[in-house]
Amino acid sequence: MRTETRDAAQQCAELSGALWAVRGLLERLAYRLEVQRALVETGRATWVARAAQEVEIALEQVRGAELVRAVDTAPVALALGLDADATLSQIAALAPAPWDDLLAEHRTALLEATRDLTESAAANRDVLAAGAQAVEDVLARFTGPAPAATYGPTGARQTDPTRRLFDQST
Repeated sequence: MRTETRDAAQQCAELSGALWAVRGLLERLAYRLEVQRALVETGRATWVARAAQEVEIALEQVRGAELVRAVDTAPVALALGLDADATLSQIAALAPAPWDDLLAEHRTALLEATRDLTESAAANRDVLAAGAQAVEDVLARFTGPAPAATYGPTGARQTDPTRRLFDQST
């Protein structure tokens, strides 16, 4: 085995280790997002702030691991004759066996994890927005007009500004 190939293989091994770390942290982030959504959906509001904090911590860990991965990517790319900012796909295409397949599998897994996290984050935003709207609706019953039980002749909802849950007259 040539020295360059051996060096490239060693650097591929280090890159693979960094990619495993990123994948593990993305999995942890996915779990934290699922917990957050479950807490919101089940009305466990006392724990939502804690869950949001844990999501932020997981995001910071992912950012740190991604930095390590970026540092480990440049030497591999250069050892394979690529630019330092080469993509994982480009690196996998030129990596020696068995690293070519393993790096391609990492790429596929990272793409899937990213897609799943994007969908999960969007679902959480929707659930949190619905929860915020529900809180606003409840608060409006205390401070604002209560919606009427009927609709007017034009089909629009009628409100009675004098109806409130609590008497706010002075």
